[in-house]
Amino acid sequence: MVGNSIVISVSKDFLAENHLQVGDAILLDEDKLKEAITKKNTHDAQLDFLINQSLQEYNDTYKDLVDL
Repeated sequence: MVGNSIVISVSKDFLAENHLQVGDAILLDEDKLKEAITKKNTHDAQLDFLINQSLQEYNDTYKDLVDL
């Protein structure tokens, strides 16, 4: 982070298609960006549910495995 700025990553293909080079300073239209960007959801609620269910059901077994 530099001042009020941050670094973002884009693909090499994006750089080439837009005639950009690593290190180029660019300006983004933040209003347009809001419409175009989505946050990658790396959180899986179903997986969390299954892990919690497993921990509740097999907690003693997991503790025993740690002690091996």
